[in-house]
Amino acid sequence: MNLNNALKKAARFVLAAGQAPVHITVGAVSPSGMLAGRHIVITGGGSGIGLAMARKFVSQGASVLIAGRNKEKLEKAVSSLGGNAQYLVFDVSKVENDCDFVVRAESILGGFDGLVCNAGLSLHEGDFRHVTPDKFDAQFNTNFRGAYFLAQTFLEHLEEHKRQGDLLFISSETADHAVDIPYGLTKSAVNCLVGGLSRKLYAKGIRVNAIAPGVTATAMTKNYADVSDGNYANESHAGRVFIPEEVAEVACFLMSNASRCISGEVIHVNGGNHLG
Repeated sequence: MNLNNALKKAARFVLAAGQAPVHITVGAVSPSGMLAGRHIVITGGGSGIGLAMARKFVSQGASVLIAGRNKEKLEKAVSSLGGNAQYLVFDVSKVENDCDFVVRAESILGGFDGLVCNAGLSLHEGDFRHVTPDKFDAQFNTNFRGAYFLAQTFLEHLEEHKRQGDLLFISSETADHAVDIPYGLTKSAVNCLVGGLSRKLYAKGIRVNAIAPGVTATAMTKNYADVSDGNYANESHAGRVFIPEEVAEVACFLMSNASRCISGEVIHVNGGNHLG
C-alpha cells in the first residue's frame, strides 16, 4: 500500500470512529424473464459495473455480448455468465472500428436492440495542474468521444433495420459538480447528450437514458473506495459507497419494457449524494 492510500485509509478510520460498520443488502428483482428476447451489448463488460449488469441481464433472459480490450478478462467473465453471454475484443476509443464492431455484434447475437455504453477511464489527477494533453485525450477518447460515435453507429443501425431499442450510458455523480479534471467533464458532456438524443428519438421508439452512480466499489475506484476491510462507510452525504450489483438492478429496469415511459433521464444511484 503506498503512502497516499495509507493516508486515505487512516482518514476513513478517523471519520468512521465510533460508527458501526456499514453493511449492504441488495434488493433484487427476482428472475422473471423481464429481458427475455432482448439482445444487449455492454462495453467495458469484463469487470465491475459492466460485469454486474451482464450477470443481471442474463438472469432476466437476455442474450448479452460484453466488449472490452482485455481478451483474458472477457473470457473469464463469459465463463462465469453461462450460455447466454459472449464477448468481442473492442476498444471504444478506436471509433474507426465502430461499424465493424456493430456488424460483428449483430452477427453473433442474431441482431441486437440494446447498447450500454459503460466503458470508462479515470486517471484521478486530483487537480487540473496535473492534467496533461495525453491524459486529457485518453479520458475524452474513451468516456465521451468513444461513447458518442459508438452510440451514433448503433442508432443508425436501429434505424436502418427499423427497430426499436434502448441506449444506456453509465455516467457519474461527478457530472453534477463543478470540476476541473477530464473525468467529470466527460460525464457532464454525456449527461447533456442523453437529453439531446432522447428529444430526437423517443417518438421513433428508441429510448436514451443514463445512470449516474456514486462512488462504487470497483477496480477503478479502489484508491479511494477500498472496502477490503468489509466496511462500506464513506464520508459522503450518503454515508457509504455503493456496489456494482445495485447499479445493475437499476440498469435492468431501464432496459426493460417496465420503463417504456422513461427517456432522457439521468438516474442517480448514490442515495441522493448529488443533492449536496
